[in-house]
Amino acid sequence: TETRVAMAGDGHFWVKARANGAVHRLLVDTGATLTTLSADTADELGAIPDPDGSRIMLTTANGTTQAELGLITSLRVGNVVVHHLPVAVAPGMAETNVLGMNFLSQLASWRVEGQTLILVPHHPQRVEANT
Repeated sequence: TETRVAMAGDGHFWVKARANGAVHRLLVDTGATLTTLSADTADELGAIPDPDGSRIMLTTANGTTQAELGLITSLRVGNVVVHHLPVAVAPGMAETNVLGMNFLSQLASWRVEGQTLILVPHHPQRVEANT
């Protein structure tokens, strides 16, 4: 009924996120309002650009950058599936993609116990092979 994520050696929680047949490693960032992806990752995960071409300014640890808004139809992390997830697509993200609070706020709950992040979905899904 939950997905458990062990803390990595760098002191962060990293998850494998799946969408559109692709898998990418995302940093769980409770300080990030939006899930933010590099352009390449957004393409591979099937992000749909905002039809209005909306852009926002993101303030990150590396400074301020412009990002395009988009949507991922369905994003899976373990037994958690979030549908219609808004994302920011930032060309300057390089290899660090961020799973933000807009994903975590869709859960029944989430918490950290010791060195484990626990994600509890409202409607747990069957875990796919190699998750």
